[in-house]
Parts: sequence; C-alpha cells; structure tokens
Amino acid sequence: MPAAETGDSPALQRALRVMTGPDPTRRATRQVVRRCHQIARAALRQKKRAGSLREDVLGEDLTDLAVDAIAELFERDEKGQFPELQRYFGGQVAPGRSEGPLTEDLRRLVQSAVTDWLFEAYRAADRSLSNQIRALKRAVGQHEDLHLQRRGMVQWVELVGQRKSPRSREKTRRTSRRPGRPMPLEALEAHLTGEVEAASSAGDLLEKAINTLRAHPDYEAAYPLTRLAQAMRAARARVQSVTEHSGPVVHPDRPVLRPEETQACIQNTLSALRSEKRPTYVGEGKISEETYSAYFAALQERLEARFVPPADPELTHHGALMEHLSGLSKETYRDQHRARFEYLFRQARERIVDRLQDAV
Repeated sequence: MPAAETGDSPALQRALRVMTGPDPTRRATRQVVRRCHQIARAALRQKKRAGSLREDVLGEDLTDLAVDAIAELFERDEKGQFPELQRYFGGQVAPGRSEGPLTEDLRRLVQSAVTDWLFEAYRAADRSLSNQIRALKRAVGQHEDLHLQRRGMVQWVELVGQRKSPRSREKTRRTSRRPGRPMPLEALEAHLTGEVEAASSAGDLLEKAINTLRAHPDYEAAYPLTRLAQAMRAARARVQSVTEHSGPVVHPDRPVLRPEETQACIQNTLSALRSEKRPTYVGEGKISEETYSAYFAALQERLEARFVPPADPELTHHGALMEHLSGLSKETYRDQHRARFEYLFRQARERIVDRLQDAV
C-alpha cells in the first residue's frame, strides 16, 4: 500500500479509538470523517472509470456523493456516540490494535457503505425498473434455453450455447445473422408492444422478445439485461396508457394514482407500521434491529412488486427477504421468519388497500 495512504495510520488509530469510545471528540470525528470521505471518493472514482456510476440518475459531483454515501456511518445515538462504528469494530477500538489491519477494516466498511448507498439511490430513483430487472432475471433462470452472460461490465441475456465451438462458428459465419449487433431499443419496444396483451408474466414477454430477436437475422439473438428490462417496461406502459381507461371507474372525477403516489403510500404505511411494531419485536428481544430493518426493506420490495407497475407477481416472500438476509434458505425462512414476516405483510397490505381505496 502506498505510503501516502498509510502515513496517517497512527493518528487514525488514535482517532478511531476515541471515536468508538464513550466520549468522541470533535477533533477525532473530523479526522475519521475526512479519511472515510477520501476512501469513498476513491471508490466512486473507480466506479466512474469502470462505467458503473450512473451520473444520469445521481446528478452530483463525486465529493457530494461521497458525503451522502458515508453519512449513515456517523449518525449519533442519544448518548452522542457512534453506534454504527462501535458495532462494526466490536466496541471501542483496542489500544494495541495493529495499524494495517485497522486501516483495511475501515476501508472495507466505507466501500461497503458506498455500494449499499448506491444500490438504494438507484432503487429509489427507479424502483419500477428494479422490479422489472428482478422479474426478468428470475424468468431467465427458469428458461432452459437462456442464461445471463457478463460482457465486460454489462450482463446480457443469451441463448445457452451461443458461444459455439470453432466448427459451429464456421457454420454460423455462413448464415446472414450479424453477431454483436443488438436490435435498437426503440425497435424492440415496438415489437413487444404488440405482444404485451397476450403475455401474462415476465417469462411470457421474455419469450416474445427472444422470438423477435431470433426472427431478425440482422441482429444478434441476445440483448443487454437492463436494456431488455427497459424495453419490456416501456411496452407495458405504452399499452397500459392506451387501455387503462377501459376498466370500471369508481370515482370518475378523481385521477388514477401515479406509480410515485402509490410508492409514497407504501412508504408512509411501512414507516408507521415499523414504529408501531418495534417495541414488540425489537424492544422485547424477539429479533435484532438489523433483522427488523431487513424485514421492512423486504416488505417494501414485496408490496411494490404487488401494487406498483410493472408488477412482479413471481416475487415470493422468501425471495424478497433473501435479498436482505444473506444466505437465507427456505428452511430457515420457514422456521424462523415466515410467521412474523407474513403477519407484517398482511398488516401492511390491508392498510395500503384501505388508503388506496380512499385515494381513488
């Protein structure tokens, strides 16, 4: 590791010890925050160079983004202490803690915080696309002829065996298909718009998309995952905008709720339910605060998959919670979480339905 990065390690070690103790000082806090901000900016610069930083969504410079990314690490509790840092370092940093591993631990903490913050920022900016991507990944996994293949930084939906042997490639060269040239997004969207009504699930629409690509030899029979999700979502939205007036209208003088209004309803409902049930679940020691937070993050995804278009009817309770409790098996979910999680889901769903009915 370059000397420039470790020269402040002894001072940083002392500052971390003070900051994770009972009486953190302003000087120690400034020093640790400054070092964490440097690490966060470096992580964001690396993502920007790799092309994985979506500036069109975030719309800020790296200095401001780095501040936002590490902000939750420095939230104080009622005693003025920093519980996130104390939890990560297992209490107060010991005086004999080795400098190198301590600095590396801090780096891992900040890089993890940056990754988590970016995921939440992207999801908040475009939750419906996240739902569509998740549904599409699941549909690809259930399709025997398809798989996900990474090309550089981008995941593609490909036919199994598409990367052929030399003999197969020679045969392919004699055909008119042009590998490596994806169909324009607008063209694929137009094709899918005509298929939406007959497609009852993400898997059905995926099948239509693959058949469309196969039928056009000028284009490769593969597509970038995110762009395919965008095309599918846009096709559904276009059809919905034309046909949604044909259903029964209970209150013709009131507008249909927009997706962002439904999302706000879900968030407000979950916020109230979370505060209401915390004394029972966390206060009485039934589950930890971390598990409780995972429950409500999963509940939000599960409810948005149910109420916010494009819907994701294939997302299960276990599938939603597994994204927030790493390695959660179906057996562990059934034995330790199902009763509580599904009770909270029913409570939230009933309240949301009542609110949505009142709104429209």
